[in-house]
Amino acid sequence: MFRRRELRSPALALRQITHHDGDRHSAIIGAGVIGLGLTSVGIGLAELAASKKVESLMGLRDSTRRRGVLKVLGIRELLHGISILTERPSSPDLAKEVWARVAGDVLDTVLLAVAATQTNRPGRFAAVAATVMAIGAIDVFYALQLERRAHRYV
Repeated sequence: MFRRRELRSPALALRQITHHDGDRHSAIIGAGVIGLGLTSVGIGLAELAASKKVESLMGLRDSTRRRGVLKVLGIRELLHGISILTERPSSPDLAKEVWARVAGDVLDTVLLAVAATQTNRPGRFAAVAATVMAIGAIDVFYALQLERRAHRYV
C-alpha cells in the first residue's frame, strides 16, 4: 500500500546518505540525486505556472491544447521530484524513483520530436531539446549508480 513520506531538507538528506554509506562516492551520488529531485520540482513548477512562456521559449505557437499537455507534464515532473526527495536515501526504491524519471524523459523526447516539426525558432528549440537530452543522460547515470548501490546492500 502507500507509505507515509516526509519532506526533508536537501542538507538533511545528504547527511543521511553519508551516514548510511559512510563513503564519499555515496555522498556525491546522493547530492546528485537530490539535484535531480530539485530539478524535477523546478521544471514541474515552470511547466505548470508558465506554460505559455515555455511554449514561447521553444518557438511554438500558443495553443490551449499544448499548454494543457505542458501542465500535465509539469504535474508529472513535480511528482517525480517529490517522490525522489521524500524517498529514504538508503532505500533500494530510490533507484526505481529515478528510473521512473528516465521513463518520463523518454516521453518528453517523443513529444519534443513531434513539437520539432512545429517550431518557428529552430535554434532555441534545439537548445531546449539538447538540455532535455543532457538531463536524460544524467538521469540514466544516477539510476544506474543507485541500482548498483542497491544491489551492493542485498
